[in-house]
Amino acid sequence: MSNVPPCPAPVSVSAATITPQPPAASSPVSPATVPPQCPAESAPVPVRGSFTVPLITGGVFTESCPSGCTRDHALDARGAFLEDLYHQFGEPVSTTVPVFDAGDGTAPMPILAAHIQVDPYSSEARLRVPHVVLEPAPDDVMECLDPVELGAVIAQVRAHCDRLDGVLARLVAARAEYEGA
Repeated sequence: MSNVPPCPAPVSVSAATITPQPPAASSPVSPATVPPQCPAESAPVPVRGSFTVPLITGGVFTESCPSGCTRDHALDARGAFLEDLYHQFGEPVSTTVPVFDAGDGTAPMPILAAHIQVDPYSSEARLRVPHVVLEPAPDDVMECLDPVELGAVIAQVRAHCDRLDGVLARLVAARAEYEGA
């Protein structure tokens, strides 16, 4: 469980932040409800640059990237819900293992892919602070790991690697015995 303090109730974004669509739009834009930053997050954050996002709910939103954001926001430019905007910090890390597939033969499969992100407009307080998204294997996702949770996962993986070392030692011994017989 995360130790992030609860945030205050959502606040309304000013009209200066959300710009209405051109007159051709079917309905005027009312200010959107956006979760505030938690007190621990309210300190000024240096920004890298800004981008404009057409909001699926209507209007456009100009977002500033925090320092260290490495995410290419090009897909956001096609339209997004405000709550779905996120920033990523650093490049994702992963490793691959060779996996046999009857149709494709041996192919590398990414495992333990991880990246740091923050979802500044999420309705969930734990997503509005930097967290890790971990993909143990393709199509499996552990979202929103805080430092304690990520540390627990790492400890489990290390312990399992120790057990795999034991399997390796038994395999080497079994082969030596098998080949010596």
